[in-house]
Amino acid sequence: MIPFVPLDPQQSSDKWTLELSVTKRETVAVGRCKYEVFRIREETKRGGERVELSSALYSPDLHATLAKIYGEGTSEESIVSHDYIQSLSR
Repeated sequence: MIPFVPLDPQQSSDKWTLELSVTKRETVAVGRCKYEVFRIREETKRGGERVELSSALYSPDLHATLAKIYGEGTSEESIVSHDYIQSLSR
């Protein structure tokens, strides 16, 4: 559990926390490549009550989040992910 203070001064008097937990390991395809990722559950609470719940698919090899899952397990579930990954020119 990570306590934090939001940037909005009207909300900063409330106790806010972020809870992160690795729920599973899986393989995710991005373009023609496959990556091992951790599914990380992110729960934001305000005054002990859930404000937001999402999951991130994090690749330790790339040091990057490959996708975010909102409304996981509900009829409102949506996934925001990359179509491809390309190296930066130097």
